[in-house]
Amino acid sequence: MFLSLAPGLAAGEQDDAEIDPRYGYPVPDAGKIPADLRPDHEVALEITPPDPQAGTPPSFFFEPTGLRVEAGDIVQFTFDTPDHTVTAYHPANGFQRRVPENVPPFSSPVVNVGGAWLYRFDREGVYDAYCGPHHVFGMVMRLVVGELGEDAVPEYEATFRRLRGPAGVSPYSREMLEGELDGFSDRNEGTEWVWLTPAEVLDADALDPTRIQEAGTVPFGAVRDELGGDDNQTTTS
Repeated sequence: MFLSLAPGLAAGEQDDAEIDPRYGYPVPDAGKIPADLRPDHEVALEITPPDPQAGTPPSFFFEPTGLRVEAGDIVQFTFDTPDHTVTAYHPANGFQRRVPENVPPFSSPVVNVGGAWLYRFDREGVYDAYCGPHHVFGMVMRLVVGELGEDAVPEYEATFRRLRGPAGVSPYSREMLEGELDGFSDRNEGTEWVWLTPAEVLDADALDPTRIQEAGTVPFGAVRDELGGDDNQTTTS
């Protein structure tokens, strides 16, 4: 889902700036964020190039990939690389709801390199988000807002099997992506998906909500290493 700047959000130029609960607050220059919207945390949107010698594909990721914040905190998403969004898993965006109830289907626009997008996480719970252009390549992250007890972890945290339905598509699994490749062409039969998948990243032990709460931040490297490092050999279907 790609969005243009919402009316009245001429980024970084107006007084009494407010963060919209759906559209957030984009700025073309991360160095010019209004003083009254000073962020409490920062997440970078990154791409690492492929390594032809090692035969590894590029990686698309949020850094950190897991983040714990307090309710009401502002998170700055900094666009260090091009063509990203920060989009909630939500039926209105075509996906399974993976944010707390009554949280709107928020999404950033595609922000230019060097820009940023701000969002205030007001409601406690577990938020899973993805990058629209690079979702299929496993570019997802998890935020834990507030203090969650074990009985407060939502059911969707471990739900990846429902591929389609009226409530939206669940995060793509390796099984689904390889099935799509097989169905597209007979030449693709038996082709292996070489990137991490959204389901694998979100199902990683490193992104368990309780671990995110304890650590505060979980770097992408911890997820990558758990799931097989540069070999991208994973076990979650």
